[in-house]
Amino acid sequence: MDTAHDAPDPFENAAVPDARSLRGLAHPLRLRILSLLQTHGPATGKTVSEHFGIASASASYHLRQLHTYGFVEEAPELGTAKERWWRAPHTGFRLPEHLDTEAPELSTAVRLALAARWSEELGAAVNVWSSQPEGWREAQVMGERSTQLTVDELAALRSEIRTVLNRYAREPGERADTEAPGSRVVRVQFAAFPSPDPSDARPSARGGPDDGRKQP
Repeated sequence: MDTAHDAPDPFENAAVPDARSLRGLAHPLRLRILSLLQTHGPATGKTVSEHFGIASASASYHLRQLHTYGFVEEAPELGTAKERWWRAPHTGFRLPEHLDTEAPELSTAVRLALAARWSEELGAAVNVWSSQPEGWREAQVMGERSTQLTVDELAALRSEIRTVLNRYAREPGERADTEAPGSRVVRVQFAAFPSPDPSDARPSARGGPDDGRKQP
């Protein structure tokens, strides 16, 4: 039975940084390298440098930084005397909410790097949107909606969305072709936040208990 209750926790094996190790992620390129290793498996510094078009020395430096802060580890069984292999022992990572107050600059830097990467991925998807095969073309979706919520309602929305995402969470390559013929890797992006637009902070024209007017 495919229910949210039965669905595995996609963050069960996620890395959970603290204020110190968060420094290892606060760099856009390191986030991309980590994502590469988590998605495609172990790689050498040479593979990383070629994939991102960077110097080998730069790839090695960022891999060592990720290793220092515990996000990657060596894979000695794959290495040779001339080549060092690296792998990501965790699946994804999650930021504890307390880091927004303990290390706000670092957590902001990590989220900005993530937002930039997600924006690039969405842009790449839009470029091939209309050329997707029939069925896939109609099933893909992007949209935006504004609403008026209390903080409790926003927290409930977050919980409900996570439940839905968890229900469909599977590792790429996890499903055999015989189990899900024609399946593809699908990326899901979601964000919900109080509007940063100052004009949206004004009291609602409809009024309410907190609009400064006396209630009858």
